[in-house]
Parts: sequence; C-alpha cells; structure tokens
Amino acid sequence: MRRDHAHYVGRFDEWASTYDRHWMQRWLFAPVQQVVLDLASAEVPAPRAILDVGCGTGRLMRTAHLRFPSARLEGVDAAESMVEEARRASGDAPLHFQQAFAEALPFPDASFDVVTSTLTFHHWADQPRGVAEVARVMTPGGRWVIADFIATGPAALVARLIGAHRFPSRNVFDAMLGGAGLRVVARRPMRRTVGNVSVLAIARR
Repeated sequence: MRRDHAHYVGRFDEWASTYDRHWMQRWLFAPVQQVVLDLASAEVPAPRAILDVGCGTGRLMRTAHLRFPSARLEGVDAAESMVEEARRASGDAPLHFQQAFAEALPFPDASFDVVTSTLTFHHWADQPRGVAEVARVMTPGGRWVIADFIATGPAALVARLIGAHRFPSRNVFDAMLGGAGLRVVARRPMRRTVGNVSVLAIARR
C-alpha cells in the first residue's frame, strides 16, 4: 500500500464512529447517493446483485435494500473500522460487508448487475487497476454508477495546474474506461456542486 493511500485508510478508520453524524452526510453524501440509486434503477430496474465499492458505514447499501429488496447486496471498504460500523448499523438486514481494496475485489467474474462507488474513486491507490476490477466483476449487461470529482472544462485545467492527479479530467477518465472496455452511457448532474461532481452510468463497449 502506498504511504499516501495508507494515510487515507487510517484517517477513515479513525472517522468511522462519527462518520454518519458528519454535516457532509446531509449536505452532500445523501443527495449524491440518492442520484446514484436513481440512475442505477433507471439503467438496471431489477438488479440481482449490487456491489458498493468504498461502502463506508453502509448507508447506500441500507437504502438500496429498501429499493431492491430481492437483490444480493455486498459492500467493500479499505478501512476495517468502516466495515465494522457498516455491519453494526445494518442489524439483521441481509447485507454483506468485508474489508477489500478496489484494486483486488474478492468476487468472481461477472458477479454484479450494478456496481456503485460514491465519492471514493479519488481515494483509489491505482485507479486504472480499480477500473479493470470493476469491469471484471460486472455482468455483460451491467452498469457501474460512479459519483466523483471528474473535472471538465475550466475545472480540468485548474486540477491539472494544481497537480490534483487524484481527480482525473473527463478525458483521462474516459481513457481509463476505454482501457478496460467500458464507456459512459448516461450522466446526471449534481447542481449543488456546481457541476464539480459527476454521476455517471458506465457499461461495456
């Protein structure tokens, strides 16, 4: 694990017990998760299995269970304390969580009709490898619904000038997708972020 990535994981381990009470949950995370699930539902109305990569405390998975009660729901997160908190918060709900990295997903090929990742992609240590792993575990007709800071227009230039390489421009992100045989098929805007957060549905080419 790279040193900077280990720093991110350690920070989220420390944050786990108070994460759900943070003000960003109401202002940003919950609205973004709602758009992610809306787009996932529009693209795959009756998914059999859903994977959330970077599941945190499992909030998106708990909401997904209400919307897709017959789907198998799996969540992975790099921070073990987040996984423990997700298991605790889920109670008796049939949700499954485990510690794992996006770059090494512990599932067979073509396991999930929907893969989600909400504001976690910029923390992935090896983004192209993570994209390839998502492509591997996604069914042929499946969708990856991602929400993250994917810069376009002037924002992409600013990101490049300040060296924000963890936040790829749309062109760079599209190239990563192409390398894994994927493409963007739908986009939903997040108006409250002034276009800085994109919610994208991604399919196989």
